[in-house]
Amino acid sequence: MLAATAAVLVAGYGRLGSVVDGAFGAAVGCAAGLILCALLYLLMESAVSGKAPRGGGRD
Repeated sequence: MLAATAAVLVAGYGRLGSVVDGAFGAAVGCAAGLILCALLYLLMESAVSGKAPRGGGRD
């Protein structure tokens, strides 16, 4: 699922970049998509792997 999400995001930004500025825009768009995907991954990873609440039990 992660690979599919990254592929769609990178392809979308690449396509948008190619419309704006041809091949160079496509390369910049793909790079922007990869960076955004990595940042989203790190953000979600830190949000999901948070510490358990004090008290140790679930409510």
